[in-house]
Amino acid sequence: MSYTRELKDKGYQIKFEKSNFDSKGYDLTINVEKGDHYYQAFYSMSNSFGCFFTMDYNECNGDGCNWDFDNDKLVCEFIGADVLNKM
Repeated sequence: MSYTRELKDKGYQIKFEKSNFDSKGYDLTINVEKGDHYYQAFYSMSNSFGCFFTMDYNECNGDGCNWDFDNDKLVCEFIGADVLNKM
């Protein structure tokens, strides 16, 4: 989790939330915050390990609207995959 740890060491809070499980997969939301600034990214994940259907940004505030973090890398570290593949 070196990328996640690197961002946390810079003062960012990173939270993951899984929801809406079904036979095909689940939704994974990433929230990155620092002070009053934040952004939220949404992945529709497949039950196939390391695969996702779609990715989109939900909302942001302040500087968070301009952050350009590697969301795929954050998801990989969270789920324990080497790479993330779009289906």
